[in-house]
Amino acid sequence: MAMNRRDFIKSCSLMAVAGLLFGCRKNALSELSDVLSGSPDVKKFEDEVRLAMSMSRKDLDLVPVPFPKELPVRGKMGRNRFGMVIDLNACDGCGKCILACNKENNVPLVPDEDAARGRFMHWIEMRGNAPFMCAHCGNAPCEKVCPTGAASHSEDGLSTMMYKRCTGSRFCGANCPVQARKFNFHDSKALGLSRVFNSKVPTRDKGVMEKCSLCLHRLQDDRLRFKTEQAVSLKAEEWRGRGVKTACAEACPKKAIIFGNWLDKESPLVKAVAGRTLYAPKSLAGFDPSVLFIMERR
Repeated sequence: MAMNRRDFIKSCSLMAVAGLLFGCRKNALSELSDVLSGSPDVKKFEDEVRLAMSMSRKDLDLVPVPFPKELPVRGKMGRNRFGMVIDLNACDGCGKCILACNKENNVPLVPDEDAARGRFMHWIEMRGNAPFMCAHCGNAPCEKVCPTGAASHSEDGLSTMMYKRCTGSRFCGANCPVQARKFNFHDSKALGLSRVFNSKVPTRDKGVMEKCSLCLHRLQDDRLRFKTEQAVSLKAEEWRGRGVKTACAEACPKKAIIFGNWLDKESPLVKAVAGRTLYAPKSLAGFDPSVLFIMERR
């Protein structure tokens, strides 16, 4: 008897639960509901992440890269450049970062047909045993080809998306060497696949690109808080984003994801990589990425 697509998705999810995932993901994935607690749709999002992880793509080809430097902002060098480092020796591939990101950024589910082909909207995906997302390159190739300026760089070194400007040309996705950008082929709201877990992040419409934002909204909230406190105290300190964490870093049980400011010596990010070799995917090494990896030499 032929298996239809819906049955295929269901069987793949059951296989993932049964333990056909590599490494130590089996036990960790059984606890993914902790990340999405309180949601009536927990199981749907858990099952999709399990399925995506069972379809994990090949390992990243990592090469050494230099320490991220200042970026020009309106004719002068910027004072902040936010990014992350992922410690591959600490990461066990549990997938909690993916679920946390999906919840924080209202990442929609996809139709069964797309899931069967491995086409998910997740901003974080597993490449082998490594979580991977947009690298927020300082010399981002995606931004150079955007015809409307929807893909642009922020004053804090983030590669951002202005959804209302995006016309869906998909040039940015085609010019990204690692396919980190996702295109909304469907109206997720109309299909009942979109959920608003976080009211601070807008859901995206059909026909626009989306990707990791490094939780830009958290940085914006912290900047506003800092300025308010400075106004009250009459101090003149500089905002460096200290104390801010991305949702993925916050959810990682192994503390393998470290977020911070590459240009701040007091940042936990800078302290974590002191004396370590930094790595990036070979295809991104020439574009000055801000999301990097550390690991022991083998």
